[in-house]
Amino acid sequence: MDVIFTIVSRNYAAQAASLMQSLRQAEPSARRVVVAADGPIPELAGVAEVIEAADLGAPVRDMSVYYEALELNTAVKPFVFRTMLAWDGVDSVTYLDPDIWVFRPLAPVREALARTPLCLTPHTVRPLTTPGSPTNEDLARSGTYNLGFLSARRDRQVDALLDWWAEQCRFDCRVDLEGGVFTDQKHMDRAPEFVPGAAILTHPGLNLAYWNLEGRTLARGADGWTVDGEPLVFFHFSGFDPARPLDLSKHQTRFRVARGSPLAALLADYARALNANGHAQAKARGYGFDRFASGRRVTPAMRRAALAAARAGETFPDGLGPATEAWMDAEAPAAPGLTRVQAAIARERPAAAFPWWFVPNAEALGADRPSADAARKLKGPTEPAQRYSNDELTAWWIGPEAIAGRFEMDALPDHEFDRLLAEPWIMARAAELSETEARPSELRRTLFAAFGVPHAAGWPERLKAPLQAPHLARAEGLPRPFVRLFREIWDARPDVQRLYPLDRPLGRFRFLRWLLAGGLAEYGAPVDSLPADVLAHPLTRLARASLRR
Repeated sequence: MDVIFTIVSRNYAAQAASLMQSLRQAEPSARRVVVAADGPIPELAGVAEVIEAADLGAPVRDMSVYYEALELNTAVKPFVFRTMLAWDGVDSVTYLDPDIWVFRPLAPVREALARTPLCLTPHTVRPLTTPGSPTNEDLARSGTYNLGFLSARRDRQVDALLDWWAEQCRFDCRVDLEGGVFTDQKHMDRAPEFVPGAAILTHPGLNLAYWNLEGRTLARGADGWTVDGEPLVFFHFSGFDPARPLDLSKHQTRFRVARGSPLAALLADYARALNANGHAQAKARGYGFDRFASGRRVTPAMRRAALAAARAGETFPDGLGPATEAWMDAEAPAAPGLTRVQAAIARERPAAAFPWWFVPNAEALGADRPSADAARKLKGPTEPAQRYSNDELTAWWIGPEAIAGRFEMDALPDHEFDRLLAEPWIMARAAELSETEARPSELRRTLFAAFGVPHAAGWPERLKAPLQAPHLARAEGLPRPFVRLFREIWDARPDVQRLYPLDRPLGRFRFLRWLLAGGLAEYGAPVDSLPADVLAHPLTRLARASLRR
């Protein structure tokens, strides 16, 4: 017996239903299973067997406390594989992401499994050569193989791989590309070390998606869909939104889908399937482990605190019950005067150890108001001078303390301003201490240091000007009021590039509105930190007025 399964949270029920409907046609004899990661999904019972991940060997109760939806859905995968391969009478187990549609039997996969116990598909079989995202480097960071597909049969080498993979996913199934981790996927770069004969399938009809569509020809004939003349077995609609059927994926900018093209027809067919299966209703449900039993939302900082504790051996038998909620707000044993959430944030953002900084910035730091109230009651340390000295203390003064109104920049003598200009690392450190995001992008770090902190802390013009000048020159090829700052943000955002093309006046105006409505703030550059000539430009004034209306 062959088992084909997918894993979903309840908000992906429409994708799971569509996948299972396609499998009912393409693989009618397979045992089709939907693994529900965050609780029952009764509406899927009519299209497949539905089993909760917790009943298939995955430590869901603990993981529900420290993993977000994408992380949990991928973290349980090796545990599910291990359990299913041990079922009586099972010949093979194949995983498919829920946003896949299967057009034909998985014959190439079965042929490979006859020779080897493990099958994978690479993201690409040759380097990408056209402009756009993702780049080759982006794909390398996310992993050599796309784990939207994986097929295995019982084998000692596979068992060893699954045991190792499960241990990696227990605590390290995170999205941290800079740290070399991308959910369960990046870990599988090492799969061939465990299974040296693993089949790396390069058939163009397997796992066709935005990352490997470059240079390939999609067509529909009397016998169905083909790619480069080969049968299309399954297409991976990663990042597709049926509300935007001409947008291949929110994760890419390489392809523009032409109306009337074969790709447009394929996307339209899939959009109809999703809509027929209640996509809008399922999407609105959200993640089932998004809140405690009390209704309080589980914040990113809470998940970081729980993950750090779990790595150290802590368990959460109450799941997201009242005991775990109380645990978050209790004093951290290793950090007297700080709550567990506050201490977790302070490991990355030292200013969070001080109530005068943590309490007003709790939500920006990834906590919430109850977390701030709990920290206020504990009355942790108050003075950086008790912990820091010399240049580090200066950075505290001109950064967090100045922003909090505890230090006036006028108190610095003139020679200190000269020293800050001569040693700009102190200003950079002030920005680092003042940052509220857990993992800011490089661009946010740069712009927050140049605009956000100087504006909030009241730095004089002599300090601000050299930091901001490179970003305020006119953007090449664009009219005023577009400065390099705006272009830098646009260049960093494939999604924004797709929505607001700068080669059209309307696209430029809409991009400017997006910047003023929150895009600048997202990168740590408040609108009011812009120079007067940019703010006073007629196009800027019109954009601001349109937002007020």
